[in-house]
Amino acid sequence: MGFWWYEVRLAAGVASLALVAGWLVGRPSVGLLVGALVYAGWQGMRLLRLLRWLQGGRLAEPPELPGVWGELAYLAHSQYLRARRRQRRLGERLKRYEATAAALPDAAVVLGRDHGIQWLNEAACRLLHLDARRDVGQRVDNLLRHPDFVAYLHGGDYAEPLVLSGLVEEDRVLQLHIVPYGQDQRLLVARDITRMHRLEAMRRDFVANVSHELRTPLAVMAGYLETLLEGSLDAGQRQALEAMQQQTTRMKHLVEDLLTISRLETGELEERDAPVDVPALLRSMLEQARRLSGEKQHELSLQADESLWLLGHERYLYSAFFNLVVNAVQYTPAGGRIELRWQRCDEGACFEVCDTGIGIPAQAIPRLTERFYRVDPGRSRAAGGTGLGLSIVKHVLIHHEGELQVDSTPGAGSTFRCVFPARRVCGPNDPQ
Repeated sequence: MGFWWYEVRLAAGVASLALVAGWLVGRPSVGLLVGALVYAGWQGMRLLRLLRWLQGGRLAEPPELPGVWGELAYLAHSQYLRARRRQRRLGERLKRYEATAAALPDAAVVLGRDHGIQWLNEAACRLLHLDARRDVGQRVDNLLRHPDFVAYLHGGDYAEPLVLSGLVEEDRVLQLHIVPYGQDQRLLVARDITRMHRLEAMRRDFVANVSHELRTPLAVMAGYLETLLEGSLDAGQRQALEAMQQQTTRMKHLVEDLLTISRLETGELEERDAPVDVPALLRSMLEQARRLSGEKQHELSLQADESLWLLGHERYLYSAFFNLVVNAVQYTPAGGRIELRWQRCDEGACFEVCDTGIGIPAQAIPRLTERFYRVDPGRSRAAGGTGLGLSIVKHVLIHHEGELQVDSTPGAGSTFRCVFPARRVCGPNDPQ
């Protein structure tokens, strides 16, 4: 605080000298006025030096100014040096980030509020055929004009990536993901998944071809086994042939399930979407479930909204729904309760299968729709399941824009819920 005492002493000294000089000439007030003008002029000169230094960019050392002006110059210079050091650190960090982003194998494009390109890396030039010098400042939807990409960009729903072929090259498959950040900025990330896509297609073709080729030998084996079982056999021979027939039937179901999944994955469905009478479908399913329950004597019930139909494929919807019903019958103890519900919900329409069965551990629920995943492998095989039922359910729902939701507590039963969007809902009297 010494600079304040300097200013006080200076003002007091000037005032004293002016007052003495004025008293000597007999005009004290004039002396004080002259002293005030001298003091103001002196302060103005120091202020002018400070302004000139500030206008020079503050690169030089601050001027030697006594009092408050010197303190202001010192503080301004210190703040400037700290800001420069901070700016230099930020600049170095930004350069490291840009170098890191530039070295990424995935394309990265920074988009502004109007979808204009602000920055892009080398991979973006290679994968998206953009030019860093020419295209910065251009709208990305003017450069990448594929309708699906434009709809994804303007849709605003970036929860899931967009897989697209033919964006820049016909034989290249790209996975595009937009990440919003900052103030109305977006990061467009593109990854080349052509090789992965081809490997997945080869895997699907292999499974489909092998499954198709297995159908004939299995049919022949089943036919011969059925013929042999009609003959006269002793107990041991009949038991062996019945075990062979049971395993052959199981293999046939496995092949059929694999072919169903293959058709759903590739989109090779024979029928087009059409209104499906879901209540009638479920009534037929309920009768089959009662026959399947047999000696277990489950308490089966159905609640269905007769005015609620669904736009889709009847055969595949039946397969998905019946898989859920079969699981409920198989894993619900004798005398248990199984409820089927078809009703409207906030999303559109909902099919529920609620049981009082053995339940599912929480850690197993996320993996239920994986192929061949079994919560209890021994019990699942004993029940005759293929391990593909819930995978079929998942693929059918994907094709129908639906979602599978599972609530379960071990020992207290499970609820499997198939939720369909409102755009799939229709009525019995709607035009086809």
